[in-house]
Amino acid sequence: MAPKKKLDGAYYARLALDYFDHPKIGVLSDAAIVAHLEMIVYSRRYLTDGEIPNRVANRVGFEVLAELASNDPDNPSIVINDDGSVTLHGYADAQETKEEVKGRQQVNARNGAKGGRPRNPVAKRAETQSVSETKPSRQAEEEEEGEEEIPLTSEVATAPPRPEIEALCTLLADLIEHNGSKRPAITQKWRDAVRLMLDRDGRTTEQIAYLVNWSQADEFWRSNIQSMPKLREKFDQLRLKAQQPDRTQRRGVGLQSSMEGLAFFQPQENQ
Repeated sequence: MAPKKKLDGAYYARLALDYFDHPKIGVLSDAAIVAHLEMIVYSRRYLTDGEIPNRVANRVGFEVLAELASNDPDNPSIVINDDGSVTLHGYADAQETKEEVKGRQQVNARNGAKGGRPRNPVAKRAETQSVSETKPSRQAEEEEEGEEEIPLTSEVATAPPRPEIEALCTLLADLIEHNGSKRPAITQKWRDAVRLMLDRDGRTTEQIAYLVNWSQADEFWRSNIQSMPKLREKFDQLRLKAQQPDRTQRRGVGLQSSMEGLAFFQPQENQ
């Protein structure tokens, strides 16, 4: 069987083989399914990490957006943000992120400067990639499809520790343990999620700390927010729930001890 021909510079989006059989997709109209696929391809092409701007989201129409935002009570296919933009649920779990693509390109550039790919890419990956950054499921998928292994790197690997990130991760781990669960390990994925909330999403340390405390004080959300990646995914849902007067809770723990209510969220409403 002839090897697959790869198109130089082409981007690809991953689609699960059971995509159309998934319960959330099965309830959608044809128009909503096409819109969802278009959003995935748009985000992959322009490396927006699952964020769809308002002008693009509006192309599919309000009814289709509402359908995608309500096809599951806990994890709908999209979340409609306050500014009209859309966030695709679980995008980074299936697709390469902008950071991963950049890391792959940097490795390819270094390998090219040395005269091409190393003979043993697995051994080379051990030199350029930390264990915490490895994504076995994606690598296995690429190997199964006959694609070459591409070692990934991350700017995070060389970045100095940031005290505010460690403090927020420790706060969530402490509260999860305080609620009776086994203390979770603070992994690189936790740190990356906090860093992205601060640097890319425009959240403040105080806002993150507030929702860590609020989620772990709420009987429903404490069982759903068990990691920093999940907190980032659900951030806007948590913020809206916490702002409801009948659900607002006061719990002075860690970084939250000096906070009064949710007034500090107001300047961020235009995000």
